Amino acid sequence: MPTMKLSNIEIGRRYGKALFEFALEQKQETAILDELHVLMEIYEQIPDLGEILTDARLRSVEKKQLLTKITDSASEIMTNFLQLLFEYRRLNVLPEIVTAYEQLYDEFTGTYNAHIIAAVELNAEQLDSLRQALKERLNAQKINLTTEVDKTIIGGLIVQVGGQIIDGSIASRIKKLKRVLLND
Repeated sequence: MPTMKLSNIEIGRRYGKALFEFALEQKQETAILDELHVLMEIYEQIPDLGEILTDARLRSVEKKQLLTKITDSASEIMTNFLQLLFEYRRLNVLPEIVTAYEQLYDEFTGTYNAHIIAAVELNAEQLDSLRQALKERLNAQKINLTTEVDKTIIGGLIVQVGGQIIDGSIASRIKKLKRVLLND
């Protein structure tokens, strides 16, 4: 029976979950999240870093030296985790691991990230009202909002949060009405 190769997203989920569960046991979930964000800054500055530490560009000794520099100021948990990723040649999956860890952390803390698309710029009062409504609807502790202006939606809002899309835009209502009128 052929074996299925896991996607980087699935690998990231598995490692992210394992790291989060261990960090939670050690009561270090926030500290580890902070360290992961620092690592992602390094990855953003050197986009090929994960591949460099995984592929054959450098000799093993050079990779270990580079990893040691990266983990110099890291906690013992993070150092051991990165060493594990290095040994299993998974440092190229760190961005996916961080994404999975962040999702688990947000679930644990009751934090949701919502992306709002509006036809016009929303003022602070509107954003606060929207944040409060989402907190109540999702039973969340905290809502982080990002906004985008898209005049093509004509009016209303599109809210993307927690894997859901709530489309209250005028453009989508017009499309629905058009379909009903044309019997499509």
